[in-house]
Amino acid sequence: ELAKTLGVHRNTLRLYMKHHGVERKYSDLTNTDLDLLIKEFKKKRPDSGIRYIVGYLRRHGLRVQHR
Repeated sequence: ELAKTLGVHRNTLRLYMKHHGVERKYSDLTNTDLDLLIKEFKKKRPDSGIRYIVGYLRRHGLRVQHR
């Protein structure tokens, strides 16, 4: 989405980011910590699925793999 907004190809954006030391990494989070966060979320919204959980984690500044 950012590449489209800037009017460049996504590969160009990735190379530019890499060249300038900008990295997109997953959060350093243990499985135990992740489990606790998900349990906390599920207490509040027991019927919500994976998309809502990922959004909840992102809203709290965490970037995790989907699987």
